[in-house]
Amino acid sequence: MSTCANDGESRLLALEGVRVIEIGTFISGPFAATLLADFGANVIKLELPEGGDPMRTLGAYPAGGDSSYWWSAMGRNKRSVALDVRTSEGRQILGRLLEKADVLVENFRPGTLDRWGITLEWMKERRPDLIVARISGYGQDGPWRDMPGFDRNAQAFAGLVHVTGEPDMPPQQCGLPVCDFTAGLWAAFGIVVALLGRNGHGASNGNEIDLALYESIIPFLKDMPQRWRHQGRVTERTGNMPDYVAPGGAYRTGSGDWIFISGTGDRVFERLLTAVGRPDVATADAFRHNRDRVAHRPVLDAAINEWLSIRTTDEAIAALQAADVPAVKINSIADLMAHPQVAARGNFVEVPDHDRGDLCMPAPVPRMTQFGPTVRWAGERLGESTREVLQEELSLDECQLAELRSRGVILY
Repeated sequence: MSTCANDGESRLLALEGVRVIEIGTFISGPFAATLLADFGANVIKLELPEGGDPMRTLGAYPAGGDSSYWWSAMGRNKRSVALDVRTSEGRQILGRLLEKADVLVENFRPGTLDRWGITLEWMKERRPDLIVARISGYGQDGPWRDMPGFDRNAQAFAGLVHVTGEPDMPPQQCGLPVCDFTAGLWAAFGIVVALLGRNGHGASNGNEIDLALYESIIPFLKDMPQRWRHQGRVTERTGNMPDYVAPGGAYRTGSGDWIFISGTGDRVFERLLTAVGRPDVATADAFRHNRDRVAHRPVLDAAINEWLSIRTTDEAIAALQAADVPAVKINSIADLMAHPQVAARGNFVEVPDHDRGDLCMPAPVPRMTQFGPTVRWAGERLGESTREVLQEELSLDECQLAELRSRGVILY
């Protein structure tokens, strides 16, 4: 039975009428544009004719497909135009498209577009109030401006890798490209703020959003900067046991599964220790405050592990949840997609994908009572909308299109 809901129903879209040009590759810039497209923005994705966005090649492929599953989700709701903006003709076409655009999103290394003649000044000449969102490894200025950087570099640079993993093991990258995705999220947020500011204040000089990949994680560092600056303490790896609260973390059940339990807060702590048969510990003065519990974590973990060792996963989770203690199985993707809560929330959707049938992909978030997001189509084939966009937007005729295609400027 399918775990995906159907999407694409008609609804009012908050960003309908906003025109976006995306010149992005891989994840961060394209994800920012995907978020805008989910909420109705008219996104034209420009890709180089020879191969397009390398994102098309990442991960697994559908049977008989020429682009990956990941691309089908990342490219959704966008029109793919294969245009070589490095050529004079391609740059001219981009310039004409910019005249009607509200936003341009790019995530090349700083200076790349400048070398192609696509400077900020050149763009603003064609659309003075254009909002330009730039994502790069280390930002548009500073001594590391020109350094290459991908998601894992950003995780390491921002300190995330240093605090991830077990204390006696090498630092561990996150299992997902979190800097790429959070950078795309921050960029989309910045674009919406810029649009609101421009429209609300009548600004006519546009805006430039400058975001470094590593900066996307800086706001999530909790108290690490203050601990270092004011106490001289470097936060280290603590594995699955957070260093700022106890008890809590990953524990193994008698079934051999891993579950995650959070004992955060005095009342939750008391309910947890009572549920595992240790009400004496729950009310003891030695564990009254969180700082005391952190200092005596091994005692608490021993009590929890002893109780879990003779219970199945289902028994343990049922008992803890009955006691109002946050406890969940650490899900694989198979567990997640089979969960009734995920099905009820419609967290995955079926989207028609050309001649390959419906593809399942994550549903856009957040849910909203009005103006919520929707997936209207999956990622297009390279250049699938080239003819349509250039005819509709720029009134190019078939002879002009054929000439441009013969010289490799466009692909359709």
